Amino acid sequence: MNKLLLLLLPFLLSAQMLQITDSVNAVTLKTQHEKSIALLKDGVWVIAWDKETTRVANGYFEKYPMKKNEQLLIDVSQVPSGILSLFVLPRMRGYKHEILLSYDELYNQTLPYKENAVTILRLKDAKVQSIDFAIDEEELGALLR
Repeated sequence: MNKLLLLLLPFLLSAQMLQITDSVNAVTLKTQHEKSIALLKDGVWVIAWDKETTRVANGYFEKYPMKKNEQLLIDVSQVPSGILSLFVLPRMRGYKHEILLSYDELYNQTLPYKENAVTILRLKDAKVQSIDFAIDEEELGALLR
């Protein structure tokens, strides 16, 4: 029994994913241009998790300019630092829209996730109002327009 608890302990201690009505923490992140930006407490967070979901989000925001109440957050916590600095960041710097980079793996684990999907969080007064997922630019557009 004790061995089973020891095996499960990391999972029990891991952060809980945000749910509707949960409050979000005030976090400041760096953009692809090293500018510090606080995450919105009222607005929409569009969260990309990997190369494919990042491609979907960037593709959408290249076609439809980001609104003032929208932020694009990308989880870069799993990207090796050499690959990030040599390949990923130079490419991100080419985008006109602001990209917020989240390096904190524990914080990222609190964000709602669905495999192969971009996460869309709507916030009001720092509380989650809705959680949606989009697998392509068309779905993302339908959720943001």
